[in-house]
Amino acid sequence: MLEDDELSDPRIRRLALYNILAPEPLQKQGRKALAATLAHHRSHPFNTSNTVGPPISETIQIGTTVSGRSYDLSESLLSKHLLAIGQSGSGKTTLFYNLLSQLDVPFWCFDLKKDYRHLVKDRNDVLVLPWTELKYNPLVPPPGVQPRRWAQVVSEIFGHATALLSGSKNHLLKSILKLYRLYNLFEEKSPPYPSFHELEQFLTSDYINYMRKTSNYRDTVLNRIEAMNLGAGTIFDCSEGYTFEDLLERNVVFEFDGLSRDTQNFLMDILLAAVYEYRLTQIHRTEDLNHVFVLDEAKQIFSVYKERQSESGIPAVDELTAKMREFGEGLIVADQEASKLTDSIKANTYTKILLSTGDRKQFTAVADSMNLTQRQANAAKDLGTGEAVIQTGNDEPERVILDEYRLEKTVTDTDLQRNQGQFWNSLSAKPRKQPPRFEETVQSESRDSEEPEVIDDPPSKVTVSEEAEQLLEGVVEEPFIPLTERYETFSSRYKGNKAKSELVETGLVTERSLETRTGARKLLELTDRGRTYVEDQLDLDSSHEGRGGIVHRYWQHQVKKAFEKAGWATKLELFDADVYVNTGRFEVAIEIAMENTQREQEHVEKHLETRFDVIWVVCRTEKVRDGLKQRFKETGIDPDQVVFHLVQDVSDALEKWP
Repeated sequence: MLEDDELSDPRIRRLALYNILAPEPLQKQGRKALAATLAHHRSHPFNTSNTVGPPISETIQIGTTVSGRSYDLSESLLSKHLLAIGQSGSGKTTLFYNLLSQLDVPFWCFDLKKDYRHLVKDRNDVLVLPWTELKYNPLVPPPGVQPRRWAQVVSEIFGHATALLSGSKNHLLKSILKLYRLYNLFEEKSPPYPSFHELEQFLTSDYINYMRKTSNYRDTVLNRIEAMNLGAGTIFDCSEGYTFEDLLERNVVFEFDGLSRDTQNFLMDILLAAVYEYRLTQIHRTEDLNHVFVLDEAKQIFSVYKERQSESGIPAVDELTAKMREFGEGLIVADQEASKLTDSIKANTYTKILLSTGDRKQFTAVADSMNLTQRQANAAKDLGTGEAVIQTGNDEPERVILDEYRLEKTVTDTDLQRNQGQFWNSLSAKPRKQPPRFEETVQSESRDSEEPEVIDDPPSKVTVSEEAEQLLEGVVEEPFIPLTERYETFSSRYKGNKAKSELVETGLVTERSLETRTGARKLLELTDRGRTYVEDQLDLDSSHEGRGGIVHRYWQHQVKKAFEKAGWATKLELFDADVYVNTGRFEVAIEIAMENTQREQEHVEKHLETRFDVIWVVCRTEKVRDGLKQRFKETGIDPDQVVFHLVQDVSDALEKWP
């Protein structure tokens, strides 16, 4: 008895028909030919043709077929998406290294295991962004997208990432729209944008009637926002993050290892949605490939369990999967467990790659999505490491030995800092800014929008361990010591890190990163809650010299120290200068410029009016310096009275002077 898949082979079909119709004396010869053909088919159930189609421009070489032919994939097909399934160690990451090394369009890679930072060894055009270096404001609409539409997208994406039901998602949408009105986003062309921290403050001040059901919605949303702000470090601590269109032109590896799963999912989903909405608004429809997203743990955002939660609605990312291909946005995704992926991602991937799975359930899930015949499925069960069955569209699947890609995973955090520090310094974000009388307006808005006023219960008292309090005291007494040095005061690095995590999780401190000539360092900064704690519980004075955040104050003190070493009189905040220096002959006003802002220009203009002999502007990065130079030039500030330096110049000076 012949199987259906055997009869689909035209040679077998012709021989079977011949044996039925041929005279008896000739059937013996026909049966031998049929048996030989069947034996070959059963030994080689996949396409073994050596015929190569017409040459295709911009192809990516994947490997070699069992017949010895090079297996190439047209790059343009990636706009229709690619899915790879295989167990750990089957060759997925090597396959992705190979794909990314040959791409001619920019890619964004969402890396949850620090696997793709190692690409910097082979490609000097890859920007690796650990989440500690990322600045992103989800409330900023992509260029051209209307705020009202973006508010709907954010509430939908956030809702699915954090398991909010429709009532809570609607409450979140209304809150975002109210916040946009407070910031005049519907009237002004380029206002400051609220961040997630302002959204948290708005929700906290949301005076509502606790007898009404809406109180539950507000509490649920506030709980999710608070948790995400707490765990996301400084990611959302900006009015505007890095320039969206600039990042779209670059190969970026977003490292999300260390963030909570909800935060990882939200960031990946919202970035996908932001690119889609941007392409849609800019009418970037094309059949060519513009850009590629890469994800090696696909089930986190393409989870079948979210797809099955009917009360939450269809996840927005499911709908994006099919729509993105119209705009040249490709997806390259992989996972170990095909059974946990949404039907949408399995149905909307044009190229499917099956590697060794080692699990019957997962194998069956991907074999079914590829429509493998029983014989092909049986043959695919013995795939080894670096072997795959690949199917493109409705073409016959082929068994391929994947090309090797040798890349040692040896890039450490220190190596990454050394390799990528210059790129991180070239990025800039706008600091958070609240409109005038923000808090009073928020409370007024909330009181007017609901009937009775009920004030929230005071927050529960925070308590931390002795080790955490020890670390907290150090932050107050010596705020500029790097985190790694603080760990040395504990009996083990583990205990020090545990104390730090406790302070971060309870909201008493936040981590801040800064770049010095000798590498990156992390500082701990007290939050408002932390200042209250050290004053009430530890009886310490939380006031400090200098102004602004911990990074700004760090450089204020470094500059002051440099001039003191030169033997000159210095003072912080004298005559409204970040650092005042008197050399005996000249008075110097020094401004520490973290960003290229109007505020820096106003400070310099004020110092010129005060008739300082010299004004120094010490800039965080070359980009900030060049931007301020241009700003000053356009406003007519005398360049001879302003001296520009980088903060790294200060670091060098401190190292050279005894």
